[in-house]
Amino acid sequence: MFITALRTLPRLTTVPRHIPRAFITRATHSNTFPQPTQAKDSFATETPVEEHIVNDHRSFEELYDRYKSYDGNVNEQQAIINEFVREVAQHSVAEELIVYPALETKNAFNAGHETADHLRHDHGRVKRLLYKLDSMRVGDDGFDTLLKETVDTLKEHAKEEETKELPELKKLFGKEERVTMSRQFLRRKAISPTRPHPDAPDKPPMETIAGLGVAPVDKLKDQNREFAQRRVSQ
Repeated sequence: MFITALRTLPRLTTVPRHIPRAFITRATHSNTFPQPTQAKDSFATETPVEEHIVNDHRSFEELYDRYKSYDGNVNEQQAIINEFVREVAQHSVAEELIVYPALETKNAFNAGHETADHLRHDHGRVKRLLYKLDSMRVGDDGFDTLLKETVDTLKEHAKEEETKELPELKKLFGKEERVTMSRQFLRRKAISPTRPHPDAPDKPPMETIAGLGVAPVDKLKDQNREFAQRRVSQ
């Protein structure tokens, strides 16, 4: 009798009108290539690497602005934070394995190793903040303060890269080389850990080896998370 009653209930094929659409979570579960064109772009992009890096920076900012716009909707905000953590974590590893070694190879500013180590140090600060953030939930005491500190630290680092290291990268490498770097950068992001690991190595080859063991575990854990959609182009 109970089963029969259930079968007579109407199927929910549309969002009920009494639920505001602004409060409906739109999220997607993690996969190897979470962005719609990431798999294709990682083999066929013609965009130089510095543009993909800048796009990532803008995505971090957009996610933070979106988080603030959903004040009061904890589920949506948590999905946004999950995406923010994933994007920053994978971006950081890809830069450390693809971009920073390139600056070292060409001895950027006649101080290639020092430049790369400085950038890695900045990443270390971000990873430690992100690790704390990832251990908390939206609504916890101090969460918004820690998030703002993380975003401010990221913005400071991004500004330096965009005004100093990325212009230097363009001087040192031709467009074809930077396009090749782009494809490597996007592929590396796709297979990198999706959560911050501040105590892990931050230089090749040990960072590559560590990532091979950690990334599958991160992605398995991600199956229990929901992620907001990225809105800034890859």
